[in-house]
Amino acid sequence: MFGVQELATAVQHGINVVTVVFDNGGFGNVRRDQTNVYDGRLLGSELRNPDFVRLAESFGADATTASTADELGSSVAHALEAERPAVIVVSGSPGHETSPWPFIHPDPPIQV
Repeated sequence: MFGVQELATAVQHGINVVTVVFDNGGFGNVRRDQTNVYDGRLLGSELRNPDFVRLAESFGADATTASTADELGSSVAHALEAERPAVIVVSGSPGHETSPWPFIHPDPPIQV
């Protein structure tokens, strides 16, 4: 929801961008950190989200859901072929996020 206005811009100007929304019902990284660092004290990490497919369609974008990796792959291929802004929603359960930090800032290699 931080950049929903960008979808309106993409539709208005015919910018054929494909957006994948991983909807876990909240701020997953915040929830993970609150669970791991603050003894599970959750504050402001669970959200009431809109129906992202209907939201995208209300802007005039193409929109669909994907439940499996295969569905996501075919949805992305279809969205690219459609030549219009598209949103693909992948639903997930809260609390199953993987920390991005090992990928962003990996440990330095061991010197031998």
